Amino acid sequence: MDTLKGLKTNIKRRFEFIEFCLNWGGRVGRPQLQNQFAISPQQSTNDLTAYSDICPGNMHYDPRERAYVVSPNFKPQLTTGEASEYFMHLEMLSKGYRTKDEVWIKDLPRVATVSVSSRPIEKQNVQAVVRAITTKSALHCGYASISSGSDSVRTLAPTALVSDGHRWHVRAYHFEKNQFSDFVLTRMTKPKVISRPDQVVPVDDEWEEEITVRLSANGAHNEWRRAQLEHEYEMEEGTLAVQTTKAMLFYVLRQYGFNPYDREENGMMRNVSSFQLEVSNLNEVEECLR
Repeated sequence: MDTLKGLKTNIKRRFEFIEFCLNWGGRVGRPQLQNQFAISPQQSTNDLTAYSDICPGNMHYDPRERAYVVSPNFKPQLTTGEASEYFMHLEMLSKGYRTKDEVWIKDLPRVATVSVSSRPIEKQNVQAVVRAITTKSALHCGYASISSGSDSVRTLAPTALVSDGHRWHVRAYHFEKNQFSDFVLTRMTKPKVISRPDQVVPVDDEWEEEITVRLSANGAHNEWRRAQLEHEYEMEEGTLAVQTTKAMLFYVLRQYGFNPYDREENGMMRNVSSFQLEVSNLNEVEECLR
């Protein structure tokens, strides 16, 4: 709709709020708009009228409730209307990024979330990493390696920020070892942005090369469970195809309940997930893990 495409950013944001309230609360009134965006009663009235004109059939005014209520044929025009939008607000609230007054959910349900306990990331670490990435510089820093059990000073060329779903890493070329690796940001100390050494940083092939992990519900104990899992993960012909890169493969497997460190006697990854999933193309995945 051309009218919606030409909306100013602030008006578009208020229209998105109207749709969100209609979709998840079934109603939206003038006070909600006023309080959420600190606008005048007249402006909130104008917004509601304008939205009703631009998106006819999405809502109608109910004089008994003194608010607009959602229509049976409601179709979101500026939002997706998907559950992910609702849960995004709950996650922002649970993680402390928004207050109850700032989220768009009027009637908040009781919410509980699980987070991994970790030391807060030092502000200067993130600043240094971001600056090194944007200026294509190097980073001189201390690093505590759990795998080697030692502290060392490293020279890195950061290229990207990576989240494994639990914590943040920096993807970087390690000049001393001549290889790309992921470094946990909380283990980094005293980072200093410096000029890159007179050494060519190669292409990060693992970051560029893609792989498709093909998951099935063959690990389920019976046909009913298999059918439920195939429905839950929206599998097509019994397969869920997860596109990723070699650099992110380890993290993707862990997110789906696999432990890449858990090995069979033949050295292959144990093909069993805590979610009762299996990797159909295990040989291809194993080759990438090596």
